[in-house]
Amino acid sequence: METDILHNLAVKWTSKLNRYAQKEGIELQKMILGMEIILHNIPKIVLMIVVSLILGIFQQTFVTWLSFVCIRRYASGLHASNSTTCTVMTLLMFVAMPYVMQNITIGAITFILIFAIVGLGLYIYAPADTKARPILGKKKRGRLKRSAVIANFVMLAVTLIFLNEVFYVLVAMGAVYAVVVVLPLTYKILRRSIKNYEQYE
Repeated sequence: METDILHNLAVKWTSKLNRYAQKEGIELQKMILGMEIILHNIPKIVLMIVVSLILGIFQQTFVTWLSFVCIRRYASGLHASNSTTCTVMTLLMFVAMPYVMQNITIGAITFILIFAIVGLGLYIYAPADTKARPILGKKKRGRLKRSAVIANFVMLAVTLIFLNEVFYVLVAMGAVYAVVVVLPLTYKILRRSIKNYEQYE
């Protein structure tokens, strides 16, 4: 029921946007899918923000989430199997863990080492797709891999230059989340299919 409502809203709003974009066929379907993703995520993001504000850790939540999103944008990876699981995982990853870890610090060397390991993982395994969203095209996958690795090291450089040790662990945590969801081991544990693009190429 919720999915149908969101889909209908996505179609309606995309139709309005398409008056200017003038897309059709596959490109139009991509726009609709993108709108659905946005609509699915808005309530979760709002809840995450509200809970983090109540706990007084909005800054910590935002730093962890930003690190994760900057890398995941290109690396992709697993999604929760349903909306409820996604909401619970969002709160655990970006509210509960930052709350627990907010007073823990790590040194610059450890921070750099973590990002080096994450970068290696992204270089080997990213981007990772899902059955519902296969990543088609060898060139596209190569471009996304490079972008994921670059995003990882940009986050490293920016954090080392502008932030202090209090944020090292939060930024590192977001990066670790981003690489965990692309690992074959994670797919195996959760019994999900990997390299779904092979079915279409």
